[in-house]
Amino acid sequence: MRFSFWTSIGALAVLSAACTSGEKTTATAPSPKPSPAAAAAAAPAATPVPAASAADGAEEGDEILMVWAEAEPDEGAPPLEVQLKADVSGGVGERKVKWEFGDGTPPSTEMNPKHKYEKAGTFRASVEVADASGDSDSDYVDIEIGTE
Repeated sequence: MRFSFWTSIGALAVLSAACTSGEKTTATAPSPKPSPAAAAAAAPAATPVPAASAADGAEEGDEILMVWAEAEPDEGAPPLEVQLKADVSGGVGERKVKWEFGDGTPPSTEMNPKHKYEKAGTFRASVEVADASGDSDSDYVDIEIGTE
């Protein structure tokens, strides 16, 4: 029997079909964790927030912790009260949240804090979320406080 290129392709197709039909394989490559943005911060001492579980409707693959920062409004004249929101998905176990407001005031461990900006300038509000497995993610939103 001759072993040819097409024989190799056929064998790979059969193996590929077996692997995608639900059978487990022993070799898996780690998947990289996507991050919306990087905001520098050390591990926070923050308020625990329960993570979603499979019973909560989380699907397989949702274990990667990800966070997106939002602000409403994100511009205006001082003093401006801004509602910040951490939109979090994935993660394992309890989550800890830490917001830095970018204006020198103390951080917050609330998931969705309100913050009043007293002076004009551009401020970067950043949020970091960590879960029980040690995974973490961060994001930020820039807030423009003008002199209008």
